[in-house]
Amino acid sequence: MSKLTLTRRRFLQWAAAAVVTSASGFGYGLLEPSLVEVEEVTLQLPGLAERLAGQRIAQISDIHLSRFTSASELLAAVRRVNSLQPDLVTLTGDFVGHEARYAAGLIEPLRLLEPPTYAVYGNHDLWTDREAVEAALAETPVVLLVNQNVEAAPGLIIAGVDDAWSGDPRPRLALAGAPSGYTNVLLCHEPDYINTIQREKAPVSLQLSGHSHGGQVRLPTTRPDGVGLATHAPLLPHMATQYPIGHYHVGSYQLYTNRGLGVWPLPFRLNCRPEITLFTLQPA
Repeated sequence: MSKLTLTRRRFLQWAAAAVVTSASGFGYGLLEPSLVEVEEVTLQLPGLAERLAGQRIAQISDIHLSRFTSASELLAAVRRVNSLQPDLVTLTGDFVGHEARYAAGLIEPLRLLEPPTYAVYGNHDLWTDREAVEAALAETPVVLLVNQNVEAAPGLIIAGVDDAWSGDPRPRLALAGAPSGYTNVLLCHEPDYINTIQREKAPVSLQLSGHSHGGQVRLPTTRPDGVGLATHAPLLPHMATQYPIGHYHVGSYQLYTNRGLGVWPLPFRLNCRPEITLFTLQPA
């Protein structure tokens, strides 16, 4: 999610204050962060090998371990992911909130992930202490990708770039050595980076992102947004204003922006439940 600004903090404080006028509404706003939804999404990818039809990828993003999101909540999410039996798992950044000491809470839950798991940094990981986050992840089976890629399955590459806001993302380096004819899935914390991918004509079929929390607070609207939702987020972070939630087609590319598991800077969600995504890949 975005670096804290006075405007963003003021907005979320205003949203919480507005809801407090209704005791039931306020109670729900504090409850919603615990109501994790599993979104099942089928993605039809041009060029996907027939042998990869039905391949399943789970995504968790924006865990934000902090005083608002505990290691036990992450553990519950990990157990839920395992129960879905995906072929692999992706973690798209922001493992901590504003204190790197919480990174230690990643170790025990993430050790229990059963499928192969790949991850990238988010902006909060860099703003706190990327070395601390890296050290915690190194105690788990999670493979951290910083401008690197791995062959996740025959015909399938998972690539990851450094954080696009505060790091040094190099998509060409991240995809270096990827065999011709493979389907390349890129992990990048910030969804709006898809515009750079498109501009550079990087050989990517799908980008998986987080960062926005879906807005965290979404208000009703009479005009559906770009993915058909009848709600909108009044305030969104830098690099998540164009593609803040759900599934997008951006030219020949596809993008999915996960709503995140945790919350920041306040423990409050409205019309925007936390999300675990389960993708099923199919040839177009």
